[in-house]
Amino acid sequence: MNSKVSYAIAAILGGATLATYSAAASAADSPADTTDTGGDILAEITVTAQRRSQNMQDVPISMQAFTGESLQQLNISTLDDYIKFLPNVTTANNGPGQSEVFMRGLSAGSQASQGSGSTGPYPNVAIYLDNQSGQLPNRNLDIYAADLNRIEVLEGPQGTLFGAGAEAGVIRYITNEPKLDVTEGSVKAGYGVTTHGDPNSDVTAVLNLPLISDTMAVRAVIYDDRRGGYINNVPATFTRKDTDIGIYHAYLPATGGVCPDGQPNNGFCVPPGSPTINNYQIAGRAINPVTYQGVRVEALFKFNDDWNALITQSYQNMESQGVFYQQPFSSDGAPLKPLEVTTFNDAYDNDKFENTAWTLNGRIGVLKAVYTGGYLVRNVDQVGDYTKYARGLYADYYQCYGPGPFTPGLKPTCFSPSATWHEAERNTHQQHEFRISTPDDWRIRAIAGAYWEDNRLYDQTAWNYKTVPSCTSNGAAGTPGNTACFSNIGTGAGDTVVNPGVQSPNTSFYQDQVRNTRQTAFFASVDFDLIPKVLTATLGTRHFLFENSLVGSVSGSFYCFQAGAPVGGCVNDNYNLNANNLRDTESGTKSRGNLTWHVTSDVMVYYTFSQGFRPGGFNQNGGTPYAPGTDGQNQYVLARSYVSDRLTNNEIGWKTEFFNHRLQFNGAIYQENWNNVQVPFFDPGVVGNIFYDTNGQNFVVRGIETSLVARVTNGLTLQGAASWNQSKQTNSPALIDNNPASNNYGKPITQKCSATGTDCVTVPNPYGLIGSPSADAPPIQFSLRGRYEWTVSGYTPYVQVSATHQGHSYTQAGSNPTFAQVGLSTSRLRFDEPAYSTYAASIGVSKDAWYVNVYGENLANSNASTFTSTDQFIIAQTPLRPRVIGAAFGYKF
Repeated sequence: MNSKVSYAIAAILGGATLATYSAAASAADSPADTTDTGGDILAEITVTAQRRSQNMQDVPISMQAFTGESLQQLNISTLDDYIKFLPNVTTANNGPGQSEVFMRGLSAGSQASQGSGSTGPYPNVAIYLDNQSGQLPNRNLDIYAADLNRIEVLEGPQGTLFGAGAEAGVIRYITNEPKLDVTEGSVKAGYGVTTHGDPNSDVTAVLNLPLISDTMAVRAVIYDDRRGGYINNVPATFTRKDTDIGIYHAYLPATGGVCPDGQPNNGFCVPPGSPTINNYQIAGRAINPVTYQGVRVEALFKFNDDWNALITQSYQNMESQGVFYQQPFSSDGAPLKPLEVTTFNDAYDNDKFENTAWTLNGRIGVLKAVYTGGYLVRNVDQVGDYTKYARGLYADYYQCYGPGPFTPGLKPTCFSPSATWHEAERNTHQQHEFRISTPDDWRIRAIAGAYWEDNRLYDQTAWNYKTVPSCTSNGAAGTPGNTACFSNIGTGAGDTVVNPGVQSPNTSFYQDQVRNTRQTAFFASVDFDLIPKVLTATLGTRHFLFENSLVGSVSGSFYCFQAGAPVGGCVNDNYNLNANNLRDTESGTKSRGNLTWHVTSDVMVYYTFSQGFRPGGFNQNGGTPYAPGTDGQNQYVLARSYVSDRLTNNEIGWKTEFFNHRLQFNGAIYQENWNNVQVPFFDPGVVGNIFYDTNGQNFVVRGIETSLVARVTNGLTLQGAASWNQSKQTNSPALIDNNPASNNYGKPITQKCSATGTDCVTVPNPYGLIGSPSADAPPIQFSLRGRYEWTVSGYTPYVQVSATHQGHSYTQAGSNPTFAQVGLSTSRLRFDEPAYSTYAASIGVSKDAWYVNVYGENLANSNASTFTSTDQFIIAQTPLRPRVIGAAFGYKF
């Protein structure tokens, strides 16, 4: 879309703004969802964003809600389906279940999926399935939107009522509860084709069944969604190059600046006869299909008019194959077409979760009491191709050898560059909350409660790029069985691990850790009507106590060359996390204040002050020194831990309706100060080859977000939503020399040298300059939708069109280098994602209990990149799914 047209449309919507109200529902979805007030006016949507049932227009929060009906109208099933309709919400998307969600530009960048369970900061946007929290580092809980009452999206800090994970906002999936004395159900089936890809199919069935009259009912949903792939793995070879950064580990220097193959070099050469590999056996088209399968059963038991209990059991299995990125260039540098890659090992991601939840609702006198709890278990098993790491800094250390300082007799030799990584994550998340609240019609209303959670993350990640043969004896180095070989690595003795002992012969680096966050919190919120039904003041606060710990083992292959075959494996390069006693506590109080003025019954303005937070954590390699200075002394000792970052929000908003509830105009103007931000670092040449986290920049984010919904005529609804966002870094921290033995102690680190203090290279400030933008923060986003329905002989046809636009953004904050600056020396490269637009349309007809839809998504077949990274040591772009044309049929009874 032409940029001038894009900005003009955004200006019409309110000066570049965000949607605070979702689709105008034309009919009720359920009593708890919408109130059908007639075909000529907009329907009310009931939400529980403040832990009370309220009309969304009365909630002084910038938010959006997709009702069950609008989910159907927009053909929404997964996060990727609806995120495009949410201005001011973005993702770093590595594939299904591998996204990190951001709101209002509050991002310092993301890191790779592999190993992130141990090394990634927790997200600052919470994802809830009903009352159960479910976020993991770099892995969103990708809940399939089957039989949902609504999805609520709350922007801005929500820590008072939703806790630590809701620093920047909350996404809540609200399921449909069983209905007493109503037998009903529905079936939905769909089929579609993907341009340049394989077909898609889905089926969902719902049944609500009363078991005891006016006392007990159950509701169940089952679904199966199969989406065809569209990424092609084209035939290719991988050949080592004399310019590979780590080829010096083969110890074959160029003679007179010339290598045996005569190719350009950086002073060292690929040994003649080094193997070239190909992917011919796994090359193919549409390698990335994904399947969602699941079932949810809910049982509601009514004890009496005051007390009832709800128990929910959910299962979901998401299985994806291949990769969801495209490569501009092949592994050997040849240009590729859109939707093409060259991978050399099969990849997959199996992501399962099951959740048991329970809620007890009742009354204690005049007070409403709610006890809710849940136990979520999520298991992720993922394998990725990592062959391109052979172009990186250290891979050749594990794949080549030669006549080095300690191995003068070895012949320069390289083995296969084929490599993979394998991660197994298991998350167990138990939580309990009890809260009481006063009647909604009191002049002074209050809600208070207590919360406890235990969140454990078990992460085993193996990087399998060691192809030098394994040692087979414990003889002296250089003797048979212990020459020109690597010892297989093991885990540390006494460490808390899931998979102890000797690891796979190809495993060069292995982390096996248990990360635990336990939280106890107390919260309260009070509303006081200064002028009844006109002016209300709200004050809320939450006091929290975190108990964090990290135990386990991290083992590498450094110092394991010709180290024999010890019984427990080589642990010469091992971090014993148990011995480091990585435990701490963190406590504090975060609050919210609000003043709401109902100018009229249909016009509300509000001011909100709110604070957000998320827990800190530990670094598995904390305490390790790096970056020698001019005196040969290491200048930087990695911190063992990082602490919570802090967010303060000031917001002025409005929610209005005009023309007898036919026009809605909502919006907010905000400033958010995000301080001591948690930042992941990965720079092997300076601070080692393991991700670590620290606290760094401060950002100020200013923006406007609005939505406009109009019931133009009976049957015609137009709506638009947009956001304008400006983020700026307000400080310029630096890596400070923290080694007292260094001659640069206490000063910024500006160069890194060899162990002898020579061959120094400049180290740029990784935190960036004042005025730099945050990551994943497009300055403008908007969406437009129009829907027209009419009635003919008992049939209700409709036509719907939509468009979305996302402005450019950066994938990392600070001064992370570009690919052109440093090549593939780090996976933390910074890319500028270009702006893009998408278009969709659908037509359909309904009659009585059935409907038929025909839809088209990404009609222009845009190949825009939504996220770019070098996480796999090659430029990888996550493209939009190509154009999809499909049809859906539904029947209710």
